[in-house]
Amino acid sequence: MVFVEKYRSKDHAYYRLSHSIRKNGKIAHEKRQIGRALPPKARLEQMKKEFLKELEGGKYKYLSPKEAEAAENRRASYRKEEKSLSPLEKEKKLKEFIIRFTYDSSKLSGVDVTLRQTYLILKEGIMPKDIHNLRTAKELENHEKGIIAITKYKGNLNINFIKRLHRILFSGVDEVIAGKLRSELKRNVKIAGTSYVPPKWREIQKEMNIFFKWYKPEHKKLHPIELAALIHLKLVSIQPFADGNSRLSRLLMNWVLWKKDYPPVDIPVEDLESYYGVLDRYQVEKDEKPFVEYILKWYLKG
Repeated sequence: MVFVEKYRSKDHAYYRLSHSIRKNGKIAHEKRQIGRALPPKARLEQMKKEFLKELEGGKYKYLSPKEAEAAENRRASYRKEEKSLSPLEKEKKLKEFIIRFTYDSSKLSGVDVTLRQTYLILKEGIMPKDIHNLRTAKELENHEKGIIAITKYKGNLNINFIKRLHRILFSGVDEVIAGKLRSELKRNVKIAGTSYVPPKWREIQKEMNIFFKWYKPEHKKLHPIELAALIHLKLVSIQPFADGNSRLSRLLMNWVLWKKDYPPVDIPVEDLESYYGVLDRYQVEKDEKPFVEYILKWYLKG
């Protein structure tokens, strides 16, 4: 049982949570500081539940202790490798990721392009002879700029950053929708191949307010893998823009990981069916966990 203890230190009274558990045949006393004043009763009860959950090994919402450990080991290996690379090697590695991520993300969004065409455009600066639509090349170039933008942005997740990222994706591609929410354009959208119906344009502002209200407390509590996956999942389901929502949500997913020094995630186009399957589980059944587990799988494979 978790209970509240009052104690004194340096002539001041403080409060803390305390819980006794058995470890290796011995009684251990686990404690968590509260401060000099007790919070309201409802908040105190929530703190007790969170403390107990953490002690029982359920610190995160969806990741088990074993999964969280695997994620941290992957992060440690990634950071160790990054430190061993020269600036030129790091640049080359990032470029290779940009090419593959741009190809996969673009294909997942329905852009008709091959990996070789993506390579020629982004690495060699060559327009392949078999690309007849200049919009395709511009979309790839903009996606690369989007990746560079998320590696440089150090601010908070807010509507201005999201709109700026969308503007980057559609600059010179579709200026009418670039950086504008559907509520501004008064447009509804449909998603092919699913029974899920995204919010109407009149509901977008409300849905985005709900999203940021969710994000404010959760970004401090969730594991970065959970946070990245759920930002992707929630935004692609809201469909805040008339086009480009899936590409945008995958960029924001990797912004979370990049900002917290975790390796980025690429979802290969070859796994399209499974990707849409876990999206459907949330959009139709409101089940978040399969999508978090799906992103974790590709994170660990990276």
